[in-house]
Amino acid sequence: MPNPDSDPKQPTEAASAHAGWLTRAQVAAELGYRSIFPIRKMEGTKLHPVREARGWVFDPAEVAELKTARMAAAPLRPAPLPEGRLAARVFYLFDHGCELREIVEELEVPPQVVRDLWHEWMIDLEDGEAERQKSAHEERRRRREEEELRELERRNEQEQKNFETIMAAMTTAGGRDNGG
Repeated sequence: MPNPDSDPKQPTEAASAHAGWLTRAQVAAELGYRSIFPIRKMEGTKLHPVREARGWVFDPAEVAELKTARMAAAPLRPAPLPEGRLAARVFYLFDHGCELREIVEELEVPPQVVRDLWHEWMIDLEDGEAERQKSAHEERRRRREEEELRELERRNEQEQKNFETIMAAMTTAGGRDNGG
């Protein structure tokens, strides 16, 4: 009977020379891929896996080095400009003769945004204020007309109910006069 305190002559698992190394799936996850296929493409060039009983495994140091290199190579996207700063920047570029394509490329904004700002840039302050007041006046007029229309519809419904009530009363009264 074996002694429980003694070390076994053979370990239950063989000590691997590559313990702690990563599988393809682990490397893909570490590098931010959803699939192992990009990892397979890098094998033999950027990554150098070793064959083990559990499959191909990758050196964690090599994976970390590749991850660092990828992070350094990936340009950080600047935070989007606040609306006012974007408008100021676009107006500045218009003042300096830049075209739509140049502005879109430099500021990385959709062309429609630049076009909308161009229309604003073309209107001077007084004309812009007059246009804003005209739009506000038209909006108030439209709302007033809608309210008047709703009031007319409400009155028509009330008149229809009154008419139906009068007709029902006349029909009832006419039936009593003929029958009585």
